[in-house]
Amino acid sequence: MTDQQPIAAQTRVFIACSEEFRNRKAIMEALGSIFLDTIDRQREYFYFDCPALTEIFDDGVFNRSAFRRFNPGDAKDAATIRSLNFTHIVAGGDDAFVKTLVSNLGAKKAAIVRLM
Repeated sequence: MTDQQPIAAQTRVFIACSEEFRNRKAIMEALGSIFLDTIDRQREYFYFDCPALTEIFDDGVFNRSAFRRFNPGDAKDAATIRSLNFTHIVAGGDDAFVKTLVSNLGAKKAAIVRLM
C-alpha cells in the first residue's frame, strides 16, 4: 500500500519568476505538465507579473484572461493569496527569490516546480 495524500478537487497554480528569469520554455513546460497531471480536475491560475510570463501572454501561447494577476507587496492581495491554499507553485529565479516567494504564499502542501 502506498502512502498517498488525498487529491485536491480544485487545482490552484501560482506562477512567479524574478525580473532576471527569462526561460519561457521552462514556464510553458511546467504549466503543460501540471495541466496533464490534473486533466480530470478544474484548474485556477494565479501569477505575479514577470517579463518571461508577459512575453508568453503577448505571444498568445496562453490566454491572459485565464490567469488572475496579483501584485507583490499589496496587503489585500497578500491576505487573499494566503487563503487560496495553492496546490502547485511554479517559481523561477535565484534561491533567495524562490525561498521568499514560497514563504509568502503560505502553501505548505503545495508541490513546488523550481524552474532553472
